Amino acid sequence: MTLTEAIEMLRESGVDSPEYDARELFRVFAGFGSGLIPRNASSDSDELTDAVKRRAAREPLQYIIGTVGFYREEYRVTPDCLIPRSDTEILVDYAVKYIPEGEHFADLCSGSGCIGISTLKNTTGTRCDAYDVSDGAIMLTQENARRNGVAERITVIKRDLLREDIDGEYFAILSNPPYIPRSVYEGLEKEIFAEPEIAFVGGDDGLIFYERLIPVCKNHIKKGGFIAFEIGYDQAESLRALAKENSLTCEIIKDYSGNDRVAVLKG
Repeated sequence: MTLTEAIEMLRESGVDSPEYDARELFRVFAGFGSGLIPRNASSDSDELTDAVKRRAAREPLQYIIGTVGFYREEYRVTPDCLIPRSDTEILVDYAVKYIPEGEHFADLCSGSGCIGISTLKNTTGTRCDAYDVSDGAIMLTQENARRNGVAERITVIKRDLLREDIDGEYFAILSNPPYIPRSVYEGLEKEIFAEPEIAFVGGDDGLIFYERLIPVCKNHIKKGGFIAFEIGYDQAESLRALAKENSLTCEIIKDYSGNDRVAVLKG
C-alpha cells in the first residue's frame, strides 16, 4: 500500500483529515520517521493495512495508535475511556495554577486519568483521588499513572457518582463529566460512537451530573478551595443557576476557540 492509496481510502470513507491520519499510520505501523513522508512511500506491512482499514471504518485514530498526547503528557487510550481532547487542557491549566503545593484534590469521572495525572505531574507534592464507575477506566488510570510516574500519589476509587458520594475533604474537585444531551449525542460524527456512551451522555438535557455533583461536592471542599467542571459551550447559564441554588459563585472560562468551557465554583 502506498501513502497515496491510504489517503484516498480514508478520504473516500469520509475521514475529516485523511492525509494527516494516513501519515500518522505510516509512521506508527510502517516505521517511517518524523520527517515528511513522500506520497509514493509504500509498505507491505499487514499491520499497516489493517490499521488503515480500521481508520476507514471510522475507528478513532487514537484507539488504533493506542496513545494520545494531552497537556505535557502521553496517555494510553482504549475504547474503555473517552479520548482526551485539547479543550480539557483548559481545566488542567486552571488546576495547575491554583492548587497549592502539597494539597489533596479529586478527579471525578476520571476515564483515562488525564485530568488528575497531568495536574499531579505539573504540581508539587499534591495527591489525587480519582473516581470512576468503569473497571476498564480504572485500570487505564492506574496504567497511565505508572506511565507518567505519579502512581504513588494517586488513589483510584470505583464509585457510581450518580448514586454514591465521594470521600474526604479536598482543596479542589475537578471533573469532565458526561454533559452531552442525548438528542445531540445521537447526531454526532461516527467516530464518537466508538467511545463509551457513558462518558458522553449526561441525561436528556446534559445536566444530570452537575445537578447531582454540585450539592455533593460543596460539602467536600476545604475553605478557600474550588470545584472546576468542564462544560458544554452552551451550558454556562445553567451552571450559574445551579451554583446560585447551592450558594456558590460561578466563574466561566473560555477555551481556545472562545467557547465557554470550564465552570469554577467557590463558596
